[in-house]
Amino acid sequence: MDDDETSWLIDQANQLAAQAVDYPAQAFYAELADFLATQARRIDQAEGELDGRLWDHTGW
Repeated sequence: MDDDETSWLIDQANQLAAQAVDYPAQAFYAELADFLATQARRIDQAEGELDGRLWDHTGW
């Protein structure tokens, strides 16, 4: 998933949280947006770690 898709999903979750009429739905969508942001950060970090490990000539 690329950055555009991730930010679109986070925006959609935030909009749904704002439109929700009861607290459980608001909390769910707010937590979903937070989860998506966390997962995007973790994926980015894992990709960076993979790149670093692949370019480390001592581990070849």
